[in-house]
Parts: sequence; C-alpha cells; structure tokens
Amino acid sequence: MPPLRHLVIAALVAAVALAPNAQAGTPPAQQQVAPGIDYWTEPSSTSIFRDTLPSKESGRSIALDAASNEEESAQIVLRSAAGFTVDGVTFSALTNGARSLAAANLSYTFVDYKNLNRNTGFGSQPMYPPVRKAPGAFPDPLSNARTWTVAPRTTQSIWVTAAVPKGTAAGVYAGTATVATSKGAVEVPVSVDVRAVTLPDPKDQTFETTLWNVFFGEISWAPNGQTMEETYKYPRYSPQYWDLLDKVATQMKRHRTNTLTLPLVNLLVDGNTTVTNNSNATGVYTFDWSRIDEIIQFMLDRGVVKRLEGFWVSADTYNWGRPQDGVREVEIIDGTGGKGKRNYVNWNTAKANNFIDQFIPQLKQHLDAKGWTENLKYWMHVGDEPVGAQEEAAYRGIAQRMRSHWPDVRIGDAAFHEPTAANLSSTMSVMVPNLLNYDQNRATYDNLRAQGKDLYFYNCNIPVGNYLNRFIDQPQFNQRLTPWYAYSRGANGYLHYSMNGWLANLDETESKGDHYIVWPDVANNTIQSSIRYESLRDGIEDYEVLNILGASNPKLARDLATALTERADKYSPDTGYQARIRRLALDAAAGKPIAPDLARNTTATASSATADHEAAKAVDGDNATSWQPNGTGAQWLQVDFGRQVQLDGLQLNWAGVAAGNYTVKVSYDGARWSTAYEGGGGAFAGINGKARFVRVEFGSGVSGLSSLEVAGSPLAKQNLLGGRNYSVSPTPNNKPDSGFESTDGVLADAHDDGRTYGFGAGQGTATIQFDLGSAQTIDEVRLHAYEEYPAYRPDRVTIATSTDNVTWKQQGFLPGTPNDQSKIWYQFDSPPTTARYIRVTLQKTFTADASVMLVDEIEAYGATGPANLAAGATYTKSAPPHANYPDSGNKESTDGVIAGHHEDTFNYGYTFGVGTTGSAKVTVDLGSVKPIGRIEVHDNFDGVTKYSPDTVRISVGNSPDALTPLASTGVSSAQWFRFPVQTTARYVQVEYEKYSQGVAADWIFVDEIAVY
Repeated sequence: MPPLRHLVIAALVAAVALAPNAQAGTPPAQQQVAPGIDYWTEPSSTSIFRDTLPSKESGRSIALDAASNEEESAQIVLRSAAGFTVDGVTFSALTNGARSLAAANLSYTFVDYKNLNRNTGFGSQPMYPPVRKAPGAFPDPLSNARTWTVAPRTTQSIWVTAAVPKGTAAGVYAGTATVATSKGAVEVPVSVDVRAVTLPDPKDQTFETTLWNVFFGEISWAPNGQTMEETYKYPRYSPQYWDLLDKVATQMKRHRTNTLTLPLVNLLVDGNTTVTNNSNATGVYTFDWSRIDEIIQFMLDRGVVKRLEGFWVSADTYNWGRPQDGVREVEIIDGTGGKGKRNYVNWNTAKANNFIDQFIPQLKQHLDAKGWTENLKYWMHVGDEPVGAQEEAAYRGIAQRMRSHWPDVRIGDAAFHEPTAANLSSTMSVMVPNLLNYDQNRATYDNLRAQGKDLYFYNCNIPVGNYLNRFIDQPQFNQRLTPWYAYSRGANGYLHYSMNGWLANLDETESKGDHYIVWPDVANNTIQSSIRYESLRDGIEDYEVLNILGASNPKLARDLATALTERADKYSPDTGYQARIRRLALDAAAGKPIAPDLARNTTATASSATADHEAAKAVDGDNATSWQPNGTGAQWLQVDFGRQVQLDGLQLNWAGVAAGNYTVKVSYDGARWSTAYEGGGGAFAGINGKARFVRVEFGSGVSGLSSLEVAGSPLAKQNLLGGRNYSVSPTPNNKPDSGFESTDGVLADAHDDGRTYGFGAGQGTATIQFDLGSAQTIDEVRLHAYEEYPAYRPDRVTIATSTDNVTWKQQGFLPGTPNDQSKIWYQFDSPPTTARYIRVTLQKTFTADASVMLVDEIEAYGATGPANLAAGATYTKSAPPHANYPDSGNKESTDGVIAGHHEDTFNYGYTFGVGTTGSAKVTVDLGSVKPIGRIEVHDNFDGVTKYSPDTVRISVGNSPDALTPLASTGVSSAQWFRFPVQTTARYVQVEYEKYSQGVAADWIFVDEIAVY
C-alpha cells in the first residue's frame, strides 16, 4: 500500500506532443516530433524545473513580439520517458514575403540548474512567493554547451532568443527551429512580430544600469579578494584575461548593462601608482591612470559604455581584523615609499584627508583631459548604505572635502536606512534608494528627481517579502518588472550588487543568487548568462519602448507601466496579462491604436449628453466626435459589450481637460457593480478582470471623451458563475464577503484591498456553493489563488457538482499550489457534466505563518465541445488492480467522477516491483464504430508522489484483438493526458506504463478515460 501523500502540488501542466497550438504558428499537422519525445513551448517568464509539465497555456510554437534592435526569448521544452541527447538546434531564416530575418539572428542555450539548500530570506523575514520550496534544483544558468544529455523522465528547457537587427521592417517573420536529438528531429514553428519601433543602442539608451562586478578588480570591503584570479587561475591583464573581458563586454552589451563600474584604487595600484612615505599622512602620490584608461577604452571600443561609475567608498569595514565600530573608513592608497597598496583609515584622519586632497583634483583633471567627465557623465561613490547620525555626518564630511576640490562632482550611493537615506539624498547627484525606502518615502525622492537629480532603484539581499527583486527562487518576471516600475515612477536607472561575487558560497548566503547574476564558465574562458540577466535585459528594453511612447503620449506610457506595477510590492503576477500590456505598449509606440477595440460600435449609454455629443460618439472610432455630458455634476459613461470579455484596460482620450478623478466599475449583469480601478488624470486604466459591462464614473466638471477604447478579448466560453449569488459556510470570521467577491470579475491582490474574504481559526474547512438556476453542461472550474502570500492559500481544493443538491459527484481535486502558467489559478477540467449546483470545498491546516485562508474569484465554464463517447461505457483491464485499491463496480474509468488523492476510492491502483517496468491496459468499448477527434486520460497525480505513468499509449480498432497504436505521450496537462486524433473506432485502449522507482514512485492509479 502506498504511503499517504502530502497535500502539496508542484507545477502541474499541459499541451502534449500532439496538442493544438497555444501560440501563433504553423498548424500541428505540419509539425514534426521525434518518436518518444514530448515537447511544448513556454514564455521566458516560466520557470522550468526538471519535473515540470506543461500548463493549459503552454504552446506548440514560439511567437515573440519585438521592436527593432531588441532581443526576445522563449523556451522549447523537451521530455521523454527514456534518456536522449540534444545534438544541437538549427534555425531557418524567418521570412515575411520577400523580407527575411536571417537565421544567424536566432540562438539557443540550455537552461541549467543550481541547488538551493533553502529559500531566500533575510533574518527572520521570508521572501514570497517562491517559485518552489527548497531544497532542490532551481533553473538559472544558461549553459554555453552546444549539446545536452537529458535523463529519463526529466524535463529540459532550451532557451531560444531572437535578436532583431536595426532596420528590420515591421511585420510578422516566420520560420522553424529544428532540435536535433538522438531520437530524431523536433521541429518548432517560430515567429517574431516586429513593430515599427527602433530601440537605441545600450550606450545611447535612457535607462542606466550598473551591476557591481569584480571583473576589473575587487570592489568589496575586503581588499584581499581576488575573484578573477581564484576562479580562472590566471592573472589579470594576461592574454586569457583580455579574451575573457571581450566575452564579458559582449554579454554586457547584449544585456544593456551600460555603466562601467571602476574599482579606482585597485586599478591605480595595478597601474603602479606610487606614494612616498605616508607613515605620518604626508605621502605624495604619483597616480598611474594607465589601467583605468585601458579598461575604459577597451569597453568603449566594444560599444558598452554610456556612463562611468567610480567605485571609491567609505565603509564601516571589518578589514585587517578591525571591528565594525560605527566609524566610516576611507579606502586609500598607503605605503612607506614606492608602489602603493590598498588600505582603509578612519574618515576624519590625516591619512584620509591627505589622500582625498590629492586624489580628487587629479582624478578630475585626468577625466577632463580624456573628455570623460561629461561625455560619459562620470559619477562616483562616497560610502555605501550609511546608517545613523554618526555615519550621516561622516558622509557629509567626506562629500564636503571632495567638493572642496571638485565642486560639481557627481556623487551617489545605495541607501536603505531611514531617515539617513532620505536626508542624504539632497547631497547626491545620483539618488539610489532601495525599493523598500522609495515606496515609503516617494515624495522626498520624487521632489528631488523633479529638480534634475538621477533616480536609480536598487535591490540586493533586501527587500524580501513580496517585493520585486532578483533571487533565483523568485518568479523570473520579477527582474523584468523592476524597470517597468522605474518608468512608472520616473526613475532612470538600476543598481545591483553583485554581478559576479563568485567567492560567496551559495549555500551560506541567505539571499539566493545575490552574488551571481552571471556564472563562471572556466572551461570555455567565458561567463554564462542567467535567466535573471535575460529578464533584466527584457525589462530595460521594455523601459525604452515606454520611453519612446512617452515622447508622444506620456500619460499613456506611464499608465501602462502602472498597470503592471503599482508599487514595488504590488504588481501583477499574471504573466499573460504582462505580455498583453507589453504588446499594447509596443503597438502604441509604433503608432497603432488598440486592436481589437472591444468598445468599438458597442451599445454606450451615459448619465447625460449634449446635442450631437451622445454616448455613442465615444465608441464610434472617430476622434473628431466626442461624448459631452450635459451638466456639471457627477457623470458616467457605460458600455455593454454584448458578451463576457477579458478586460486588460481602458484607454481614455479626453475631449478637453482630463478628469481629476474617476472610477471604473465592471458588471456581469449591468445591475450589480464592482470597482475595478480608481485614478485620475491618466490615459489608461489597467484592469485584469472579466465583465460584460464597463462603467466610468467621473466627478463633477468632466469635459467629455473623444473616445473610450477597451483592450481585451471576448471570452471563448461563458463564465456561468459571473455575477451570481452563492452561499458560504461557515460565515468567514477573518475578512467579510461583500456578497459577491467570488463572482464580481475583479481579482484580489493584497489582503487589504477589500476584494477577498477569509477564514481563520476554527474554520479549517469551508464550502462555497452556487446554484445555476437550471441544469447546465460544464467542463471547467477555476479558482483564483490569493496572489501575495501563498501561505494564505488552501491546502486542498475539491470541486463537486450535483443536479439535485443531494447527490454530489467529485469533478476535481488539487492540493496546495495553483496549476496555471502564472501559478495564480487552480484549474479543474473534466468531461462535460450536467449540473445545477457547484460546490467548492476548501481545507486548511492553520499554522503560525498560515493563520488565514483567503478566497477570491471562482469561475465555471459551459461546455462547448462534443459529448464524451466513453461516459458510462464498459471496459476491460489487462489485469485486476491491487486488492487494496480495487475498481469499485468496474466503473471508475468511465463514471465521470474525477479522482483526487489516491485514497478517495474514486480510482484503482497497480504496483510494480522496484527496478522493473510494468504496465496496465484498459480497453474501452464505445458500443459501435464512431468517429474520434480527441482522447483524454486523467492523470491522478497530487504533485508530490510520483504515481503518474511515465508513458501513456493509445491504440484503437474495431476489434479488441486487433488494435493499432495511435499516439503516446509522457506529459499531462492540468491533470489530463490529451491526444488530438482523427480516426474511427469502436475500441480505445489506454496503456499506462511505469518504471518503478521505489517509495512514492512504485504505483500507478487509474481513473477517468474520455473520448470525444
């Protein structure tokens, strides 16, 4: 008997080897798949683990959106029950009529893994939500290997990047990626929709990025570190070193890291700077700038540098055995004659002053002579992360002495201790608040930014919690959204420590990946990129798109950024919504209108209107017409789409002065409304929700709208629960339910946004029940997970349906973690079932960090496809199941009841000897020969124990003794193995095959088989 499985779910998933396209591309019939290999595609925002399976949103092709002079990436994901090798990936040219995007502009790398012994935290503060609980192997490095070996039953991602050269004409370019494997070729359609937008080169872009690194010498407080020498085993400035730097420069340029961090003291010492006897702080310096010049010119020649950052700092160090005593120490060059060496001395000592008095004026003189002071906007540091009154005084003292020699020297430093950070920002030219500080002191930094100061955001080992950062175990999109947030707040740069602090031990650091944005590749004398570095580049490119749009429509650009990132700890984790907003930004920057505009020529009504300025004039597609209210009081404009839609946002084009404040409300029925957005003065209201009606309510004095455009798409199927009443038991004792929080179409985010309700102590089981009013046919139920803090999600979700509110049939079960692509929805598919009542049961075990169970949107969709031909059909089995897990009534595979945990008695089980391969076959009799277009097999897998089959094979025929193999796969989608087919047959045989691997991986549990 298998052990009881824990109620936690890994990333469950979708789209098997013959699944239909989820993205634009060549139809499935034209795709080639190697025998025994399953593949699917994912966006770059999806974390692919070694046991990841596809979600329902996973694709069968790669479809990218890009500007000219931009890189965009996606993933081809492979898996097989047997091991195989990938021998390489080749690309065809991508063509658009006579135009072509050369194959050389496409590249690939293999996603590799790093083992994390625990999840990121800072002291007692956790980071959340992690993409997965540690320990385990997490995706991050992008290997430079050209071939790859994939183990049996292991998922492998291939990272595919398209670089769109300058001058590429707008249009959709399509071609193929061919993955050569030891089992044959896998052909994947690839397309790039290029917009008529050209991004600037890294050295010319608006956004400035500095990733502190030690490629040119140590910048840490410990002067004895030799990262490059200890990693690559050769000295700096050797031929191998310059070869490495050439590759580093290529990566920096590709990833738009355009600020050059210069460890000044290190480079001066490397350049043979000398000092006479400085024992009594009277040494005379002869500065040798040769190494500094050499490094700068080397990187300039490679098109990397927009800005120079002089890394010379004070710190309360622990160098040379000295304690951290609260006294700032200045980095100097010291010695008793001849070649100097690094040292640290208290900031207000004679030695510190002697060094500053000679170093600063000569530094200025040299930079001026080279033309770099202004051309490269040189700036430098005074002291990292000052804290408290004593260090604030030290910072001001050092800065004052520097400016006595160089009055307009640009200085700036990362700061997160308040009020020190805000106090010192007025002395800085480059303000660098931590995201945590900025969000809590926006007015201070915004006012100084308005005075012309640079505003960079930074993060490192903080902030944690739900803040944007770039840890290995965070969702990949976090790094990409940081520049979106920067644009929304008017910031123009980003700073992070550290790009390559490789001497830090990954296991010993709390913040996983804080020292590793790139990884060393010693064997090839180069570096490896990471998915986080790619994500940062993508965010910078998005920033430049917004900046181009902002030149013509600053309100729209800012509002689009805000649609994704309201605060550094309040942003949309829905990767589909992120992609849609990005497409809107690309189109708008290219001068395109919203397409399709859901509001165009729909039924519009208003609170009032003047003659020839009726409500319909706001949705007629003609900006020369407008809706104008008749009166000065509060007004509203309402649109009926005629059907349910997915809303992405509203673009408001004002017929005069923009409204100082307005509210957007949504409704499924036009009678009961829920607030989806509140703002003022803007051009775009971002809304990730569902509705049939939208109403914009204005305060007094609105001048009207020349157009109201709505971005989104019609829902493919109707949400039967939209706007309905429901009953909740017990009454929530944590946060009250307004009466329709679960059906209002508005998604909850933070617990304090008033859009969710919750259960606390004593309410470990809760049910939400819906009455559809009459019997309906449904095949899908969805539950929106609380986004911000996963501990507040249920431990178990069960779906049941009934026709009479007496007899219930289980239709879905999921533990713990959502199973959609963004990991914010629980998705339950089932064969079409007739029901009037739907019941959602939630279970939670409360703990100190999980004291609440929060509930939000619940949806159910009417079935639109054919009936299940296997419903109630008889079947035979190749062998009887295990006596402890029998097939109750010989009906579990066709009774329409969806099994959950293996002990719920709704399935039957087979076990096999450890180290052996076993199989079980179930042959379903459809009663007569029937056309078949799709076969689906339920995967009874709870996300922890490995009771799924390795391979599912389908055979069909008109006699149970003469069956023809038809299809096979090893991956399931949202708990279903899915087989689109085109055949006719009376008998459908499903073979479940498994290699038994021992405890929790030595059973197969068999459940529903559906035929359409």
